[in-house]
Amino acid sequence: MKLVKATAIAAAITAVLGTASLAQDVQLRMLTAWDDRFDGTIAIAQRYQECLAETSDGRIAVTASGPEVIPPNQQFDPISRGIFDLSYITPIYFLGTTGVPSAFFALPPDSQLWRDKGYWDFADEEMQRFNQKLVAFTSGTGASDFYQIVLREPVAEGDMPLEGRKIRGNKYYEPLVVPTGGSLVNLPAGEIYSALEKGVVDGAAYPIAGMQRLKMHEVTGYMLRPRFGNSPFLIAMNLDRFNGLSEEDKQVVLDCGKSVEESSAEELARLSDETITELKELGMQETELPADAVEKVMQGLIDGSWQTAIDGNAQTADRVRELQEMARENGDAE
Repeated sequence: MKLVKATAIAAAITAVLGTASLAQDVQLRMLTAWDDRFDGTIAIAQRYQECLAETSDGRIAVTASGPEVIPPNQQFDPISRGIFDLSYITPIYFLGTTGVPSAFFALPPDSQLWRDKGYWDFADEEMQRFNQKLVAFTSGTGASDFYQIVLREPVAEGDMPLEGRKIRGNKYYEPLVVPTGGSLVNLPAGEIYSALEKGVVDGAAYPIAGMQRLKMHEVTGYMLRPRFGNSPFLIAMNLDRFNGLSEEDKQVVLDCGKSVEESSAEELARLSDETITELKELGMQETELPADAVEKVMQGLIDGSWQTAIDGNAQTADRVRELQEMARENGDAE
């Protein structure tokens, strides 16, 4: 009888321990603004998922869904509401909700600098206003060379090298395209190839890494120089979900975010350089903006990014200006 009782107690303890063990497993649902055809998804979102699994010995697992489930410009609210736990996105997709993270397009592209000078914490405070916890804020390639414009024909000579050209892009590219004579046409990424092929547009601005897989070389022959632009990406977690994690798991979530900040810049820089090499091998040539135009348009991109962030949402404009003033005091803005 005592043996039966002892066995029953042991079984109960085992059941309780087993339940506790299961309770420690963490299943997270992630939304990504791009699928894995974009190199940034692999270098940032997928690497983050791998880090969580590796660091937690498999206890923390992520199931990812992409833009086929929810369009990128509609992904912010589901994270705030807790319908999904994590997001991988660029700030421009929720500019209408808050302009603060979009201001990072204007800051020096250096995630460690953002942390050291308090910009990262400033963005985290802003995200928490929308029930989201900033986990990672990456800086593209870590240099102002994340994008390029591909063209059907080389640039013209003179003060307006893109005069009369229609360039696929959005407001971010305006300070580069418009002062050099071009005009912008806003098209989804999936329509770029056909628009170039049919001559609807004369060129397209787009992230460099992976451009060869979009077959750009089949419908354009030239790559505008210089390369340009900073491209911040962020990973955020629903704040209630984050607060509900154990202290150990919170640290894993944050440590993996910092790890991805450190690794992704180098990886995206490598992938961009590989893309340029491959596009040249496929026959594309470089065409240069006049030297006297370069400094002007590059500063225009920075100034335009600050203004876009200020204009993005009237309720957050003052906080963008506060961040801009902080950057000025630190020598990171004019």
